[in-house]
Amino acid sequence: MKKTSIFLFLVSLFVLISCENQIATSCSQESVNRHAFAYLREWYLWYEHLPAIDPADYESLDKMVAAVKYREGDKLIDRFSYAVKKEEHDNYYAGKRYGMGMSIQRDEDNAVFISLVYPESPAGIAGLKRGQQLVAMNGVTVEELDENAAYNKEHRNDEDFEEKTDWNNVYNAENKGEAVVFKVLEDGIELETTVYLDDYISKSVLAYKILENNGVKTGYIHFKAFINSSEDELNEVFAHFKEENVEQLVLDLRYNGGGLVKIARQLVNLIVGDKAKSDEIIKLIYNSKHQEQNTSYKGEVLKNSLSGINKVAVIVSSGTASASEMVINSLTPYVEVVLIGETTYGKPVGMNSKDICDQTIVPITFKYANSQDYGDFFLGMEADCAAFDDFKHDFGDEREEELAVSLYYLSKGTCPSNAAVKSPRKRKTIEELIPIELKGMGRIDYTF
Repeated sequence: MKKTSIFLFLVSLFVLISCENQIATSCSQESVNRHAFAYLREWYLWYEHLPAIDPADYESLDKMVAAVKYREGDKLIDRFSYAVKKEEHDNYYAGKRYGMGMSIQRDEDNAVFISLVYPESPAGIAGLKRGQQLVAMNGVTVEELDENAAYNKEHRNDEDFEEKTDWNNVYNAENKGEAVVFKVLEDGIELETTVYLDDYISKSVLAYKILENNGVKTGYIHFKAFINSSEDELNEVFAHFKEENVEQLVLDLRYNGGGLVKIARQLVNLIVGDKAKSDEIIKLIYNSKHQEQNTSYKGEVLKNSLSGINKVAVIVSSGTASASEMVINSLTPYVEVVLIGETTYGKPVGMNSKDICDQTIVPITFKYANSQDYGDFFLGMEADCAAFDDFKHDFGDEREEELAVSLYYLSKGTCPSNAAVKSPRKRKTIEELIPIELKGMGRIDYTF
């Protein structure tokens, strides 16, 4: 090789390395925004409708994403795309959480009930469970917390204001290991226990059991999220169902806002088995720039796939979205599917995330369809039998309203007379879907 050629090669290599280092270390917010907007122009499902903006005008990635989401006039079509810190995004799919590992909701009389507890979370270890009524925290009653919250809000700007103990300061959520004493009622009996705030790994299967429904073995599973750990959890549950020869299934997706497509595919295959073998059960369709990325996932018989399941009752709510709706849509050509509860959220589209420095943009990049090429339900999937989330009973309790209606339908082939009217198509906002949020307590975290 001539000296001149060697020199030019070394110069080119130096320039290349310098450019790569510049890109890798250019993590200013402006740079992150520009990289993200370039990604949107290439991969966003509705890229033709992106407005002309200067990414440098936005102080954060999430504000830029909010500004460019697809609208038709005043109507927001893209209710889903978002941006988040990379660590938060990674932690979600790894199941990493911090806090108590529980959620609460209020009934029509404003009483507070525990509506969800993650197994092996601090709350789960302390013995708290769905259906218990919260009486007091750290010696302060629910009524006092409410009254003090109203007082603090009204008088916060008073010159001599002294803050009273309310929901925001009854414990220190930032203090890892903080002890929070709960007083609860369970079946009329008052119980007291202590929860210690800590890191924990959230489960995606919150409950499962086998019920005898008029002599028919019926599997019940409450499935919370499509995350990385779901694969092993689902295999364990369906191995049990298969061993016990369940004939019908209740799939509880009422709080499941979605997640990974690969887990949706697994769940469909576990339920329908050889009914969908080799069929294109899930089809992903990308924008016109990337039709080569269009993908079809085929049905296959897995080790723990069930056989003989012809009827599935799916418990749904306005928080049932994305991969949950994908599962429902993909099951429909192969088994009788009845929806129990409320109209689902309506998200027949999916995302491919992109990490940029310490941030992650999660835009809509594809739409999906089932083996019959159906996938148009932006208004949500309407429930066949109306029922409401009965958080005064635990998951799998046959007295719980939505499970009771599910079992009735599976047995009788029709809705109970008081649940026969289909639920209205009312789309709720994300804020409405999250009933109560307390620092460190966690919430029913819908992931759209």
